[in-house]
Amino acid sequence: MPPLAAPPAPVLVPAGDRRLVEQAVVDDAVRVQGPEMLVRVDIPQPDGSMRLYAAWTGDGEPLADRIDQIALGHGVDAWSWVEILRRTARTSHRGRIEVRARPLRQVLADIEAGFRGSEQLRAGFARLLAVDAARAGQPPLPAPGIPAWAGVGPRLWHQHWQGRPVVERHWLAG
Repeated sequence: MPPLAAPPAPVLVPAGDRRLVEQAVVDDAVRVQGPEMLVRVDIPQPDGSMRLYAAWTGDGEPLADRIDQIALGHGVDAWSWVEILRRTARTSHRGRIEVRARPLRQVLADIEAGFRGSEQLRAGFARLLAVDAARAGQPPLPAPGIPAWAGVGPRLWHQHWQGRPVVERHWLAG
C-alpha cells in the first residue's frame, strides 16, 4: 500500500493591501459587541499614521442618527461630544489596535439629561482651536469658538464601506 502524501502547503504571498486584514479585525471587534453600539477601531499603519474605522451594531444606526438630531437641536457642541464619548467609552486592545465601544443608550441619556461638559475645559478647547486656526492662517470660529456636535451616526459621517455601515478615516503621520 503506498504511503499517503500530504497535499502541498499553500504559498502565502503578501498582497500589499492591508484593508482585508483590517476589515477582518473590524468585523470581529463589532461582532463581539452588543446591540446599539458605536464601535471605533484605531489601526496603526506602518508609516506611523492611523486608520480609524467606525461601525454600528444592531439597530445602532437609526439610534445614532436620532441622537445626532436631538444633540444638534439642543445646540450641543463638539466639546460636549468629546466628553460624552470619553465618558461612555469601553476601551480594549488587540495588540497595538485600540477598540472603543460606546453604548448609544448611554450617549442618548447624557444628551437628554443636558450634559454639557466642563466649562473650564471647554474654554481651553476653544483657545486650542483658535491657536490652530491662526497657525493655519484661517479665521477663528465665531463665538463661542467651538463647532457643533460632531455626530455619532452614519448620516452625519455619511460613508459606507462595502455595503456595511462603516466609516473610515486615515490620519497621516506628521
